[in-house]
This record gives sequence, structure tokens and C-alpha cells, in this order.
Amino acid sequence: MKICVWMLMLLAGLMMGSMNVLAQESNVKAKKSSSWEFSGRVQLQHAYNEEFNLQDDVVKHGFRIRRARIQTKASVNSWLSGKIQVDVRDNSPRLKDAEGKIKLFNGNYNLRFGQFKIPVWREEFLRSSGDLIMVERSLASSFLIVNLLSARNVGLEFGGKVNEKFSFAINYNNGAGEGNRELGNSESRVVNDGKMWVGRVDFNLSKVVKVGVSGAVNQVGQASDSDTTTGNNTLLAPDFGIYLPSGIDIEGAIATGIIDKSFIEQFADKKYTVWNLSGRWKKFYKTALEAWGGLNGFELAASATGINSDVSTADESNVYKGGFGLYFGKRMRLQSNFEYHIPVAEGEDNFTTIRTNFTLNF
Repeated sequence: MKICVWMLMLLAGLMMGSMNVLAQESNVKAKKSSSWEFSGRVQLQHAYNEEFNLQDDVVKHGFRIRRARIQTKASVNSWLSGKIQVDVRDNSPRLKDAEGKIKLFNGNYNLRFGQFKIPVWREEFLRSSGDLIMVERSLASSFLIVNLLSARNVGLEFGGKVNEKFSFAINYNNGAGEGNRELGNSESRVVNDGKMWVGRVDFNLSKVVKVGVSGAVNQVGQASDSDTTTGNNTLLAPDFGIYLPSGIDIEGAIATGIIDKSFIEQFADKKYTVWNLSGRWKKFYKTALEAWGGLNGFELAASATGINSDVSTADESNVYKGGFGLYFGKRMRLQSNFEYHIPVAEGEDNFTTIRTNFTLNF
């Protein structure tokens, strides 16, 4: 606990120091020195899910707006910037990113604050939804999100590049997931009186090979004078990426840890191990085919996901995927995947899913 307090005091000192610098630079006017950048993303997805064949009252296939995002980035000056991103999925608006960033020590390090992705799981943390290897992220990624060990959270992060080969990030957040403020929250499953600590280091061994390791401890549950039902969800997750000049990308990760009994409302802690391996080969033409909407490249992709968990097997599967993609310039891509699901729970039937995604980044 003393370490946590000292780290927070350090972060507070850095912020106050940055504010003092701003006060001294009285000649800088944000309106004149700021720059704005707007971007967005539209994803239309069609899915056919064989899993629903046994459910007469469930629609088995159809279209949906998977993502419709608007993002704005602003640079106030050379050391202050921010970003806001809003997503509308199936007509339900939701705040995704809302962050500010202060550059420190000649720009090599930074302090981030707000809501953004915590530094866990290469597939989730480093790969944008506009450039996924497969149509959807793996069920391993979903497992970590559901158990509050990945994706977006509200908090603070200090990190940066020590040199060209090594970078790091230390993150302190609510640990309650996207959009949850925690203060005054009484839902025991997501209240985290101890909050969440995350750390990550990245090693760029070369332009081709990159590796990283993430660790997280999320103290879940609620503590009170009359009853204490808290515990730690933990994670250790090494990952790697191989990016060859020939157009081959390979990414993989494995995560292992414990889901605390207070979080899953059982009598004992549950261990888990999840992994994912994905790869693709991209090929681009020298000249775009204007008659085909500017088609200028294609890709072949495949992935495998494994889940070994005692937490809950009801919605968990080992999944094998294969598919292709078509590129229409740098902004548009059509992907289609065939997925074969093998449920972890005994007695459940295997099933297939076919997903097709149209993505436009603008």
C-alpha cells in the first residue's frame, strides 16, 4: 500500500510540475496553437450462426452495425494533447476513449489520464478494430474482458520509451470496466475497493520481431466494516508479433492467472489459461483495379484459440478460424471468416459461424 501511495504522489507531483510550466508560458494561447484531427470508422457485419439452430425463437443470421465511431484528437501545444472517441453499436451510443496526455522529459515519457485501453493483451491493446487480423478478436480476448483484466478502464498511466528497443507502462485504474465510475457504486460484482494495477514492458528486438509481457492484479469485491468480500483477479500474459517484409503477420499470446471466488461467487478460486495464435498473408497489386472499386490487394488469414478454465464453461469454446480479405485502397476492407467452435462444456454440440465485415476507415 505504501508503494501505491508513493507512486500516486509522484504522479501528482509530475502533473503539478507540468501545470507550473503552463502558467509560466503566458504567451501561449491554446486557440492559436491547437490543431484538430477528425477520423471515423464504419463497420457493417453479416453473421450466420449455426449455434442458434436449436433455438426456434432466435434469428440465425442478419446484418448489424458492428461499429460506427467518430474520433477527434487535439494537440494544444507540443506537450499537451487529448482524444475523444464515441461508438454507436446497434444504435446504442457509448463513450470509448476520453483521455488527456502530458509529455514529460523531452517527450520520451508521458502521463495519460481518463478512459482508454489498459496495456494488456497484444490483440486487444495494440491492434485497432479497423485492422484486425480476423473479423473479430478471439474468445481469449473476450474472456479477459469479461473478467475485468483487459480492454478499457478509467484511470492514470505513466509510461514511455527508454530507448528504441524498450518501452513500458504502469497503469492504475478502477478495474471495473468501461464507463464505470466506481464512486458510490454498490454492485458487488464490479466494485473494486482495492482498484487495479497493470504493468507492461515491450521489447522491439528488430523491425520484424516484437515481444511484450503484461501483468495485472485487480482487487475485486467490496469491503465494509461488517463484511469483507474482496479478492484478486490476476494475470500474467506474454505475447509476440512477427511482421515479415513478404506481407506475413503472425501474432500470439498466452494468459494465465486466477479469478477470485468473490468475483464469481463460488467457494474457491479458479485458475485459467487462455491463448490465441493468428496469422495472415497480404499481397498488394502495383496498380489498383478501378473497375472493381479500387481493389488493390487481398489477404488470407487463420487463427486458433484455446480456453482452459474452471471459471465458467457455459459460453466458452476452442475456436478455429479461416478466411480472406480484400483491400480497396488504404481505407476500405472486406473480410469473411469461417469459424468452427468446439464448446468447452461437456455434452455441447460443435457449431460453425460465418462472419463478413465491411470496414471503412475515414
